[in-house]
Amino acid sequence: MADAWHALQSAIRALRKEGDIRRRLAEAYKEVDKLRSKDLPSEVRADHEWLHLHLHPHAVESILTEIRITVAQLSEAQLSEAVNRMVALYNAVEQYQPPMASTSSKRAACTVSKGRDPDRAKQLDLWES
Repeated sequence: MADAWHALQSAIRALRKEGDIRRRLAEAYKEVDKLRSKDLPSEVRADHEWLHLHLHPHAVESILTEIRITVAQLSEAQLSEAVNRMVALYNAVEQYQPPMASTSSKRAACTVSKGRDPDRAKQLDLWES
């Protein structure tokens, strides 16, 4: 599911960019197109299948161009539906990610090892809790 998480993070970043929603959706779907339904939580597989059915190009030679052509033909309602389903995929996979410590709770510390080996190099411990 880590690959799905990274692809969906890229997709959401593409959706958040400035510019025409059609171009952003095409760029976002290019990332989602790499995913397989079995790599997603069961509750959002239908969303993935919907996106695949409505946005997936038939030719593989220039996939982004094909996606852009397909997205350009969508109605406003279909655009909205596609964006909502992509966000639903992201939200569902996000729930399965391990919690991240906030950056304010992380601190860097440099410690010198005073163990049994006096020739041992300095040990740098980063992101110590």
